[in-house]
Order: sequence, then C-alpha cells, then structure tokens
Amino acid sequence: MLSLANLLRFVLVCFGGGLLLTSCKYEELAQADYPQQILYMPTAKNGLFIINSISTTGTYRFTVDLASKKVVVPLGVYRGGVSVDGDLPVTIAANPDTVSRLISSSALVGTVVLPVDKLVLPAAVTIGAGKNSAAFDLKIDLNYLLANPSQKLAIGVGINSSASPVNPLLKTTLISFDPTILKATPNFTTKADAATPQKITFTNTSLNAVGYSWDFGDGTAPVTDPAPIYTYTKAGTYTVTLTATGITGSDYAVKKTTTLTIP
Repeated sequence: MLSLANLLRFVLVCFGGGLLLTSCKYEELAQADYPQQILYMPTAKNGLFIINSISTTGTYRFTVDLASKKVVVPLGVYRGGVSVDGDLPVTIAANPDTVSRLISSSALVGTVVLPVDKLVLPAAVTIGAGKNSAAFDLKIDLNYLLANPSQKLAIGVGINSSASPVNPLLKTTLISFDPTILKATPNFTTKADAATPQKITFTNTSLNAVGYSWDFGDGTAPVTDPAPIYTYTKAGTYTVTLTATGITGSDYAVKKTTTLTIP
C-alpha cells in the first residue's frame, strides 16, 4: 500500500508537466527525518505548582488516600517531537536542593523543604511506544502534614533519561503544599427574621469543608444543608453546633458551637 506522500510522488512522475506519459516508474521515497524527541514536565511551566485550595468540582490537583495515609499529587512526563517510536525510560527523583536555594534567596517566604523521607516517588517510568506521556504520583505522608498544619512545604521533582534529552526549563516541577487545606475550619453567623424572630438564617463561612452537619440544640435531627434556615418552635437558649468535614474525612471533622437565645 502506498503512503500519501509516495502516492503523490507517483502521480507527479506520471503526470509531470501536465502531460500524460506512456509509461510510469514508481520511485520509493526515503523515510523523513523527524525532529529529535525531547522530554518535559508540563507542570513545570509556570514555576511553582501551588496546592493551597481544595476542589469539589472539575480537575483535582490532589487526592487523599485515607487507607494508606497519603496525599496523592498526580504528575506526568511527556515527550515532544513528531515521532512517538520506541519505549522511552525516564528516571524520577526528589530534588530538595532547588527548593533550598529558593528559600535561601527569599523566593519562597514562610516555606520549608518537605523532607524526602516523608514522600514516595517511583524510581522510574516508561513512556510506551506510540504514547506521548506517562503518569506517576507523588505521595506525601498525611500524618506529617497534619502534624504541621501551619507550615508551608515544598519539594522539587525532577526527570532525566539516558535515551532522550530533557528540556532544561521544564525538567523540574516545584510543588508547594499548604497543609491548612486538609482540615475544615467551621464558622457561621446567625440572623433572626425581623417578622418572625424564631426563624433563624445561618450563613456558613467555613473554609476547606466538603460536608456539613447542623445540630440546632433542640433535639431535632441534624441537617446537612450548607446554609440552612431553621425555625424554632419554643422559646429558650440553645447550643448550635456546626460540624464541618474536610477532604480528610469524618475522623478529622471540626466543630464550632454558639449559644442562641430564642424569644
């Protein structure tokens, strides 16, 4: 079967100059020289890969594996160039030195290096023949992050290969992680209805929460609405409790209480 390029060459040989010749000769074309493959990490494009918020919709920048007590950051290595021929082995390693230099130069204020013994990386991945990328995970010790809730941490993840050059500008992904996002911070305000003071609007101002449970203190069942409106049936003083659950689950849920007087 002729390729498109060889078919076009065949047609040009047969109809050169626009004149139909009495005989045609097929000439096989040499395979084109493709640009050399080069490796890169797209997450290294914008400098720091900052993780300081949670997502409840769309693309997740990280997940929490409660069974293994790990925070999982998905990463990947890609190869550029036209050709995707052959398996391409890629080595992966933590790079704390780059982060240390940035901290020393005051480029990462309030940040410390994530200890390498608190993370797990694969030693290598392979971009398979016909593929242009390979995925891998950075796994960070969850207990260590929870034990340092107010300390921003950063680590570099670098790639290399003996079989392909690496784009020097996209060779290392610098990952900054803010552990404060792992636990919810519950908070709310209340406002009584002007016409019906027993009717209370609860405005939820919690941070880093994915689930809520409201106990209005009057013996009724808790509700899970993010910002409920509740009407008390009797006058009295009640203790309202909001339990906010973050991405680390119910074991790390946090409560906030307030006292409410109903006339």
